[in-house]
Amino acid sequence: MAADRTRFAKRRVLVVGAGHSAANTLLDLAQLATDAPETQIHWAIRSADPSRVYGGEDQDELAARGALGTRLRHLVDAGAITLHPSTILTGFTSIDAGLTVTVQTPSGVQELAADVVVPATGFRPELGMLQELRLDLDPAVEAPRALGPLIDAEFHSCGSVDPHGERVLAHPESGFYIVGMKSYGRAPTFLMATGYEQVRSIAAALAGDRQASDDVHLNLPETGVCTTELLTVSPGATTCCSN
Repeated sequence: MAADRTRFAKRRVLVVGAGHSAANTLLDLAQLATDAPETQIHWAIRSADPSRVYGGEDQDELAARGALGTRLRHLVDAGAITLHPSTILTGFTSIDAGLTVTVQTPSGVQELAADVVVPATGFRPELGMLQELRLDLDPAVEAPRALGPLIDAEFHSCGSVDPHGERVLAHPESGFYIVGMKSYGRAPTFLMATGYEQVRSIAAALAGDRQASDDVHLNLPETGVCTTELLTVSPGATTCCSN
């Protein structure tokens, strides 16, 4: 945000999205607004309730992550961030003073004035540099095919992703693996602890220790991950969270 300060300071900024990327952007903008109070921060989400973005807050076993949700809630409640729930963007019109954003709301079509729009509505890995390698990817999630069904948010909660290692991450291209956040493709449920275990399992496999590679263990937090409710998971299951 420091490098782009002049782009956002003293301007009307509309952040669109209900994930952790949107939340961190809003917090950065709120910090900027303490030095440039003319900055106006607007937040548009498709859902009617932002509770999912706030997360488990005090229930979150990752204290820093819970603190992000608490800070964001306080900023909205204090009016430092103007929340626009149940809002779908349908068009943009460029005007001399910035942009007019046309939105659909339960009350009908409305217009929002903005100088800058920050879309935080999802992501996908850039795989163009790998196009000549033999990859086997899940077509929906764009993760390794064996991993895709385990992390697809359409079918699994954050608490139902099983521990996984080298066998799940392998591709037809011998000795090639995608690890870390990019291994999850479009799924927003990655934790760094998962990536560390991925790398450990692959390193063991490359060193010829198949037993160590297959012996995958993860001790991830079980609360404050997807909603404000506590998650109950079966023995052996793990939880994960948005980045």
